[in-house]
Amino acid sequence: MTVEKEDSLAEKGKQFVDRFKRYCGDTPISALHSISCKGTLEPPDELYKMLEYIPAEFKDDTEEKYIDALMLAARTSYENGLYQFAYVQYHMLFMTAVYYAILKVSVFHEDELKKALYYLLKDRHADFWKETNTKNGKLYFGSFAVINESDVFMLLRVVDLDDNLLGELQKLVKERNKYAHANGQFQLTSDELFVEALNRYNANIQRVVELLKNDLIDFYKKVISDPDFYNPEIRAYLDPDEQIIQEFIKEYSLSRAELNWLRRIRLSDFDGYEGKDEIKTLHNALIHYYRERTQDD
Repeated sequence: MTVEKEDSLAEKGKQFVDRFKRYCGDTPISALHSISCKGTLEPPDELYKMLEYIPAEFKDDTEEKYIDALMLAARTSYENGLYQFAYVQYHMLFMTAVYYAILKVSVFHEDELKKALYYLLKDRHADFWKETNTKNGKLYFGSFAVINESDVFMLLRVVDLDDNLLGELQKLVKERNKYAHANGQFQLTSDELFVEALNRYNANIQRVVELLKNDLIDFYKKVISDPDFYNPEIRAYLDPDEQIIQEFIKEYSLSRAELNWLRRIRLSDFDGYEGKDEIKTLHNALIHYYRERTQDD
């Protein structure tokens, strides 16, 4: 590289730093991942609502960091009045919550979902199950991201998704497309419109997750009444708190909203079960976990 080119690049670098400092003061560029510059707007509570439908525990650090990054990006964009960008980032959080819901459908209705995937993907079906689209040979929430967003909702037909909700979900995708294209226009420019959009997302994810409620309750009772799960002599963790967290909450990516349903199951519902005392101890551990998490938040 010539001296002239080096000088030119150095000057361009200096100009970038000068522009950055005019906007962010003396904030180090490397610190942008953890703070926002000149962010004066306080995010509304609605911006955090989606976290109720995201897993309370993650199977690996990568998934947790991904959620943290999306939340940070949405919050930082909002704090700086960049509503349109915050909207797109919130859409990604919404789709992540939808993918986690479909992942649970694959547990509750494994055969039915496999059939639905086969008819939905057709020639691409084999690629869906490849190593590049799974983790350790198993589906994870990101596996469903290879499917067109408007189409992936069809998989929820397995749990009786109706036409009305399908239409509402597809509307969200169309609206996101309007804001996501690089057309040089800011189309979402007010706090009021942004909060309205958040409310639409939050209402629809609640409806999606509600589709799983009965299946989840039945599944929980089946798991917790399995001797391999409740018997302290053979289960994975002797401590009931660790057993319920590691082998149920984390294993099945349960959200706070879903835990709220389960913790409302009465202890008396387990009276007729073999091993009822241990089962009730584990159920109390789930209730305790939920209460601790909601207090922390």
